[in-house]
Order: sequence, then C-alpha cells, then structure tokens
Amino acid sequence: MLRYGRMRALLTAVAAIPPGAPPGRHWLDRLEGVVPGPAATRWLLLADMAVLVLVGVRHRPRVLGALVAVGVGFVALNVLGMLLTDFFLGLAVFHVATGVAGVVAAGAARWAGAALLGLALALGALT
Repeated sequence: MLRYGRMRALLTAVAAIPPGAPPGRHWLDRLEGVVPGPAATRWLLLADMAVLVLVGVRHRPRVLGALVAVGVGFVALNVLGMLLTDFFLGLAVFHVATGVAGVVAAGAARWAGAALLGLALALGALT
C-alpha cells in the first residue's frame, strides 16, 4: 500500500509531464541548454576524434595507440548513450569526457582537450 504522501508525489510528478511528451524524454527537455544541436555535434565528433588520436599517439606503437584510443572512444560513446537512455545526452557527456581526457593527457592533447571542452560547453549553451 502506498501512503498518501507517496501517492501525491507520484501524481505531482506525472502531472508535470507536458501532454504528448513521452515520460522517458521529459527530463531531457530540461537539459537542452547542455546538449549541443545536431549540426554542432557533427563538428564536435571530429574534434573528439582528433583529441583521441592525440592521446593515442603518445603510446608505442603510435598507429596502434591511435586506433585503440578511437576504438575505446567509440565503445564509450555507445555505452554512455545506452546508460543515459538518450544518445544525444550521452554524446554531450562524451564530448566533455573526451575534453577532460585530453586535458589530463600531456603534450599536444592538453591544449586540444581544453579547446574541445570549452567548445563543447559553449556550443551546448548556444545551440
């Protein structure tokens, strides 16, 4: 049996969902200021790949390191999309995570990671 307070909280949550919106996507609409638009996402994916390659070439052999870094990034992107139940939200988290990974890495990936992080946050706010 549900108490009155729990039932009231459930009804309040259901009432907040706009008509016609599927319940699984309602919480995503509140995060629209963080998620970049589709056109920006395409360019950010290229920047993600560049940062992953820069992180990967720090390992020997360089070509294998770059391929492994891009492969791990691809798997991480898909896992984030499944865990967060929305691919575009997972993509936004992936952009930030790739930028942080680039900043943590030394060398040329540091400035590229910082640029990607700033670009991802700016495009999320602007688009």
